[in-house]
Amino acid sequence: MGVLGFGVGSFSAAMPGVILAVTPKSETSSAMSFNYVVRSVGYSLGSAIGGLVLAAGTDAGHLFPDDSAYTTAALIGIAAMAITTMTSLALARQRAAEAEPKPTAVGDLSR
Repeated sequence: MGVLGFGVGSFSAAMPGVILAVTPKSETSSAMSFNYVVRSVGYSLGSAIGGLVLAAGTDAGHLFPDDSAYTTAALIGIAAMAITTMTSLALARQRAAEAEPKPTAVGDLSR
């Protein structure tokens, strides 16, 4: 839990700086608001899905979930992290490809 708290705290503290660095000044408040909404929805969904998995893994009459419920919750979290990472990498690659200057033919003076 400490590692998770450190990671979330570090990410939450660094994200506004990254957003401000890449967002035009006229769109800063919208970008920051969107970041906050997405972060809140993510926290809510993560908590709800984790609670659902753990509740489903708790047998009737028992106070705590089975070990397999914790494993399932962790695997779902890992899958969500992998999907997010792959999506981020794909978007970064697409953005880098769009930012590369197009090669021009030798002797092309139409620039």
